Amino acid sequence: MIRLMNASDVAVVAEIENLVQSHPWTKKQFEDSVNTYQVTVIEQQGQVVGFCILQPVLDEANLLLMAVHPSQQGKGMGYQLLEASLAMLKNDPVQVFLEVRESNIAAIKLYEKSDFHQIDMRKNYYPQADGSREHAIIMVKACSDDFSKLFK
Repeated sequence: MIRLMNASDVAVVAEIENLVQSHPWTKKQFEDSVNTYQVTVIEQQGQVVGFCILQPVLDEANLLLMAVHPSQQGKGMGYQLLEASLAMLKNDPVQVFLEVRESNIAAIKLYEKSDFHQIDMRKNYYPQADGSREHAIIMVKACSDDFSKLFK
């Protein structure tokens, strides 16, 4: 089941974030996101196992954060969550943007499966645990037929 996140989901979502990110959001950031962004969660047997945070901005949206619990990765839940989250956007965006670590091949493949395309790169964007920095790939998904022709 995929639904909007509520305040009672914050602790589990923050826990998932801590399992998958080297520089995770704080619990307070997730608490604030409930009323600021569109945050969806995916449940497996009544337990939240993933989340997606989208920031609608006029006729666009930014995918800020998305994660699936490590024990549930590779089962198609990320794709289901992403597609459902995009479909739930109220502002009917023309395009959706995201940034992803250059080394996160699984996420890049997921985004490409959902018709995102690389448009640029931010050099030395993500901090690493060892103090170095990693490039971010900027991707976009065209949500209207006219706009999608630019990426074919």
